[in-house]
Amino acid sequence: MRVCFDITAALAQSAGVGRYTRELAAALTTLPDAPDLLLLHNRPLTMQLDRLPAALRDLPRLEIPAGNRLWRLALLHPLHRRAWGLNRVRCDVYHGTDWIAPALPIPTVLTIHDLSALRYPQHHTPLNRWYSRLALPQMVRRATAIIANSHATAQDVAALLGVAPERITTTYLGVDQQHFAPRPPALARQRVQAWLGFEGPYILALGTLEPRKNLTTLLHAYAQLGDDAPRLVLAGARGWQAEPIFALAEQQAIRARVALPGFVPDALLPDLYAAAELFVYPSLFEGFGLPVVEAMACGAAVITSTTSSLPEVAGDAAMLVSPTDINGLTQAMQQVLGSPALAADLRQRAPRQAAQFTWQRCARETLAVYRRVAG
Repeated sequence: MRVCFDITAALAQSAGVGRYTRELAAALTTLPDAPDLLLLHNRPLTMQLDRLPAALRDLPRLEIPAGNRLWRLALLHPLHRRAWGLNRVRCDVYHGTDWIAPALPIPTVLTIHDLSALRYPQHHTPLNRWYSRLALPQMVRRATAIIANSHATAQDVAALLGVAPERITTTYLGVDQQHFAPRPPALARQRVQAWLGFEGPYILALGTLEPRKNLTTLLHAYAQLGDDAPRLVLAGARGWQAEPIFALAEQQAIRARVALPGFVPDALLPDLYAAAELFVYPSLFEGFGLPVVEAMACGAAVITSTTSSLPEVAGDAAMLVSPTDINGLTQAMQQVLGSPALAADLRQRAPRQAAQFTWQRCARETLAVYRRVAG
């Protein structure tokens, strides 16, 4: 079987969909009955071929000579296949790993990571909202099968896009169990303190600094902990509408206790998770919630939200709090910080829960979808 596999996200970004695309492709090549992959990508300015794992760098690639925006807009035009040479693609299956699919005369598998643009349109740019409303129905109609990365996302795809449940397969994301693994917190703290710029305990929140991650609620809840609480680290790249987060972090009452170190290098992530007194992920909405699984794999004590996919992913290995409940989030942090026994219990449960999510499992289940649609 030959699969045309959209690798664009893996080249254009490090986390989130990029990590999914990169890790899934690499895991597919390791299966005993691995498919032949033709890697397809467009040419965004930020593309970095060195982000590909070594196992993928020698695979055949088809490059679309267009930037990300032009390429996505072109997909809405009926002549895009001929314009970009896609009519010459010779594959058994096409996999759109980031819900983007050309109109091709072969079975198409489409991964939908979340429908936040439909659930929370106010948290997306006007262009993104417009494109999602226009393009998503087209892409879904073209798809032979849909892959959702959680049951919560599968339910959204059925409810919001009218897709029959039998066309949707839930395939969980994975975590690299060798890279993300428990380690002594004290040793991990030694490794990250130079990057953080301070010594001592900290509460960690990680993700793109944007409204959907609900970090203003976390900052309000953190302010109620008092001056003797560990410092709060809001790690992640600056995203859209991040200004209220930075403004709130600059308030006099907490200014000296909040750190915003920016994007975290992948090599540093496991130590950053493991060294934290607590990992807090109060997101309003997630299709999967990969940082929660990564943190649990590293043995972190986790607090996350009761919404969307997060209870499904966290299981009984995390404390769950409504993301709109400031007092409830404060109380949950106080409970974990004030009870070594509770923190130890969460740290013990976490790796067992995370062990369910592997890229090998993701690859096997994805290959099963390829086979089914190829007949």
